[in-house]
Amino acid sequence: MLRPFDNNLPRRLRFGRGISGELPAELRRLGCSHAFIVTDAGVSGAGILARVMVALQAERFAAAVFDRTEPEPPFASVAEAVTLARRSIDADVVVALGGGSVMDTAKLVAATLRDGRDAALLAGIGKVVRRPLPLVCIPTTSGTGSEATPVAIFTDPATGNKVGVVDPCLVPDVVLLDPELTDGLPKLPTAAAGMDALVHALEAFIARTATPLARGLALEAARRIGPALPAVCRNGRDLAARDAMLLGANLAGLAFANSSCCAVHALALPLGGRFHIAHGIVTGCLTAETMRHNLPFIREDVTVFAAALGWGDTTPDAFPDRVAALASEIGLASALGSVPVPRSALEELARAAVANRRLMDPNPAAITEADAVAIYCRTLGLHA
Repeated sequence: MLRPFDNNLPRRLRFGRGISGELPAELRRLGCSHAFIVTDAGVSGAGILARVMVALQAERFAAAVFDRTEPEPPFASVAEAVTLARRSIDADVVVALGGGSVMDTAKLVAATLRDGRDAALLAGIGKVVRRPLPLVCIPTTSGTGSEATPVAIFTDPATGNKVGVVDPCLVPDVVLLDPELTDGLPKLPTAAAGMDALVHALEAFIARTATPLARGLALEAARRIGPALPAVCRNGRDLAARDAMLLGANLAGLAFANSSCCAVHALALPLGGRFHIAHGIVTGCLTAETMRHNLPFIREDVTVFAAALGWGDTTPDAFPDRVAALASEIGLASALGSVPVPRSALEELARAAVANRRLMDPNPAAITEADAVAIYCRTLGLHA
């Protein structure tokens, strides 16, 4: 018998090169005319924000911009954006234009702008309850899948720990997937985001909470990402690979939004947060050893998932090594190796990881603090 399950999906999703130019039409469909745009300096500097603003101005939409979103943002970024919005525009819609940090920030701006709630008090599961403003997400990277999920991740600057806000109210109303916006992304961000998308699909597929829809989405994501990720890292001008990665990342986001991420992400959050390492680098490098730990419980699933990636000749026992080889091939292993992580930090990181039951409980195999330390050691090349 199938157990009961829920699925949460964006109301409207559009894909295509140049589709971001349809933002005015989508705002009109929502009945909105005053947009508050959340982005960051990188997106602005790349000229992507200007393209969107030209489209809005041509259709006489009012718009104000917050472009100071930080990587791995603190809750203070939400408060700063809300303050600017209140001073500059009577917003009736929030538009996220950027990667995961931008979209996560925009989610909580949309949830708190009208009613003044403190975003930090929404940390946890099911505390948002309502989102007064519509939310449109336009991702500019192919990885986080935040445009598809009910999750927003923030960093506590005092501890370096990352905390999640999880609520179905955070799922966007409209998603515009425009691969053109990813064409200029440099190699390392492309690799890190893309590997994170692969991990999202893998963990969504093996999680104990996976729904039938999530498993199907995860396999379709793997079919797109498997060949496209190494291709786009070899040649960033491979437009077919860019297209496949953006769609694959979105499918992976839809998958884990309706299943869960697991131990890879539980282990990654404290390591990335404390040592300021890009999230996709950490998840990409931790996956091999975490899957080696999980292997007794996922042999059949790994066989199916490897075939979807195009790795049909890979046995379950060889799967972790194949993942590690990919992380090395696309530059993630060397990026992680460039960050000094002392052996003395691992016990504290392991405690934080194992305490994250939202992510540890869905993992196929139990992970103790000693197991977590061992996974960190093998990944980082440190003594046990």
